[in-house]
Amino acid sequence: MVARWHTVKISVLIIALAMLDLIFTLLGVWSVVGETRNWVLSFEALTLILLLCNCLIIRQVINQHQYAHSYRLVANLVVFSLLFCLAGDIVNFNLAQHYFQHGAVIKHDYLADSVWFFMPGYLLLFLACWCLLGYSGTQVVYFIIAMLITSLLALFSYLNMHLPGSGWYVTLLTGGYALVIAQAALLGLCLLISSRIAKTQRTILALGMILATVADALIGQFWLFGNEGQGYYPQIRAINWAIYITSQAIVIHLPLVAITQAQTSSRTSAAEAGLAK
Repeated sequence: MVARWHTVKISVLIIALAMLDLIFTLLGVWSVVGETRNWVLSFEALTLILLLCNCLIIRQVINQHQYAHSYRLVANLVVFSLLFCLAGDIVNFNLAQHYFQHGAVIKHDYLADSVWFFMPGYLLLFLACWCLLGYSGTQVVYFIIAMLITSLLALFSYLNMHLPGSGWYVTLLTGGYALVIAQAALLGLCLLISSRIAKTQRTILALGMILATVADALIGQFWLFGNEGQGYYPQIRAINWAIYITSQAIVIHLPLVAITQAQTSSRTSAAEAGLAK
C-alpha cells in the first residue's frame, strides 16, 4: 500500500512539472522556439524519464503482489505502451528542426512520423484496458458497435480539419491514427460506467483515457492542420504537452487498479463464502 502511494505522489509531481512547463511557455519565460529551446527539451526529457521510472516502479509493485501471475501481462502492456509513446515523443521533439518534409502544405509534418510509434503504443494500452474491463458475450457486440460509431465520428472530425494537398503519407497516417486514438475516449467511458472498478479509481482512469483523445485532437486541429498548415506553434505544443503528460501519468496506474479490483473481488467472494457457511 505504501509503495502504491509513492507512485501516486510521483505522478502528481509529473503532472505538476508538465503544468509548470505550460505556465512558463505561456508567460514567455522560455520557448521551444529560440535560445531557450534546449532548456525546454531538457526539462521535458526529465519529465519523460520520471514518467518511465514511475511506470517501472508500478510494474515492480505488481510483480511483488500475490496476484502477480494474473496481472503481470497488464503491467507489461502498459510499460511497452509507454516505451512506444516515448519514442513518438522524441520524434515530436523534432531535434533536427526539419519542416515540410512530406510536402509544401503542412509545416509540422514530422508529427505524422510519430504515428509509427504512438499507434502501437496506444493499441497496447487498449489491450490493457480490455483486460481490465473483462467484457464477454453481448458486451463485446455492444462494444464493437460503439467502436464503429466512434470511428465514424472521428472520421467526420478528421475530414473537417484536413487540408487539401497534405499528401498521401500525412493523410493516411494521421487519418488512420485519428480513428484509433478516438477509441481511447470510448474505453474511458467504458471504464467510467464499469461496475467492476471502484468509483474513484474508474473516474480518474477514465479521465486519463479521455485526455489522450483530447491531446491528439488538439494536435490535429491546431498543430498539424491549424493556421493553414503552419500550426499555432509553440503555444499549442505546450498545451498539448500538459494534457498528454497528465493522461500518461494517470493511465500508467492501470495495473494497480486491476490489482485493487482483484483484491476487492477476493474479499467479496470470501465474505459470501463465510455467510454461506
